[in-house]
Amino acid sequence: MFDIAGWVKQAMRVMNVATRPRQKEFERIIKVTGIGMIAVGLIGVILSFVVNLV
Repeated sequence: MFDIAGWVKQAMRVMNVATRPRQKEFERIIKVTGIGMIAVGLIGVILSFVVNLV
């Protein structure tokens, strides 16, 4: 069976330990995420061109 009380206890422990990212960390996360999205988009465009040429 699923132990709801244990899950709630574990979730509360994680929430107490977790902190909000500082401004510099948040900016770094945004940059890395943006670069990743651009990279995935470029790979998709390149693959689309290659498939259309073949």
